[in-house]
Amino acid sequence: MLKLFMKDYHAIGVMSGTSLDGVDIVYCSFSFLENWNFSIHFAECIAYDKFWTDKLNAAHKLSGYELILLHNEYGNYLGKIINTFIKNNKIKKVDCVASHGHTIFHQPESKITFQLGAGSSIAATTKQKVVSDFRDLDVQLSGQGAPLVPFGDRWLFYNYDYCLNLGGIANISYEKNKTRIGGDITFANMASNYLCSFEKKLFDENGNSAAKGKVNIELLKQLNALPFLQLSLPKSLGKEDFDNWFKPVLDQSTISISDKLATLTTHLGKCISDIVSTGETVLITGGGAHNTHWVKSFKNDFSINCILPNTQIIDYKEALIFAFLGILRVENKPNIYKSVTGANKDSIGGVIHHG
Repeated sequence: MLKLFMKDYHAIGVMSGTSLDGVDIVYCSFSFLENWNFSIHFAECIAYDKFWTDKLNAAHKLSGYELILLHNEYGNYLGKIINTFIKNNKIKKVDCVASHGHTIFHQPESKITFQLGAGSSIAATTKQKVVSDFRDLDVQLSGQGAPLVPFGDRWLFYNYDYCLNLGGIANISYEKNKTRIGGDITFANMASNYLCSFEKKLFDENGNSAAKGKVNIELLKQLNALPFLQLSLPKSLGKEDFDNWFKPVLDQSTISISDKLATLTTHLGKCISDIVSTGETVLITGGGAHNTHWVKSFKNDFSINCILPNTQIIDYKEALIFAFLGILRVENKPNIYKSVTGANKDSIGGVIHHG
């Protein structure tokens, strides 16, 4: 049982996902009384402007020297966001700031994962205790380094049979024989947003374009037959995977964008239903939870018992859980499960920087 030493903890969680929506930041508190309890006191999403969208999209092409410069620059940028967030909300107590960073490289098979946003720069800018670089130790322990949210799913959202996050990548976690299992299952908003870019849209609002389309059986078969989907959990995905083998399947199809989006919807539903047992509760969070067409399809076409929480949980659950992982790191307690990542042991992820 994860029982710690203080009665209450207060932390700031900072998250930037693969969808490139912006920086999610939350101020929350945690307490332990038989079970873990949490409250989100303040939450905000700072949308990226064109400068940062372009910088982050091109970061994987930089030289080593240029990447280090951007690592520090982005860390300072996050630090300034955090300072403004603390000032505007008159926050007094912060036990730690937990920053996920923005993933630029994720190749666990080569023991590489890199999240942009130097924790040292954040700490120097904020004068706070900062936890960053959560994934690397797990990768060095032969794990996938992702997803890490299932640890928080188990302790903060234990009332649900499954926790499904529909971000740029769809990932899921659940209990099996008193062990937390989880992993990435396919691409969600990353694929949908990419397709929408051909219609000069940032995303498919409410799934309206997908709802107008028709499922293409040939494309659906190709997506469902991708080798990654045949692998068992634990497994993880990165932007490299999308660029290398998922996007080309979408690109080679000559059907309309609406039909591609409709087919992606059915593909996503199939990937989820292959894991979820009929009737069991599925908590859905992440930007994709706002796609009403997706949720309707999951319910009607795949008999998935979808549970949508309040908007704050939908939008900020990942940032909340990273704040929780940061508290555990400060207390020197395990915060990554080998059963989720495939590492050779549970570990205490994150590097602490004292600002």
